[in-house]
Amino acid sequence: MANGTIDDDIREVMAEEKNRGRRPRDAEALKERRKHLEDLRMALTSRTEQEFLVAIRGLGLDEDPEKFAEALKIWRASSFLWRR
Repeated sequence: MANGTIDDDIREVMAEEKNRGRRPRDAEALKERRKHLEDLRMALTSRTEQEFLVAIRGLGLDEDPEKFAEALKIWRASSFLWRR
């Protein structure tokens, strides 16, 4: 399934309409969750520090300098291990 295609948007709206009156389904929340998961996947599979920085900025970790530094420290330590 491609991210952000018109078909996905139509499918989400149809699911939202189908469940009307039952448990609500928020298409916008699903879209945000997919984006968050994609950024997380990118962070976990990044091979370069630049890719990792882009991914964690997408996750919003750059807003907190301590979390940002900690994430970068962890990535550098783990990337060192798989590069050997």
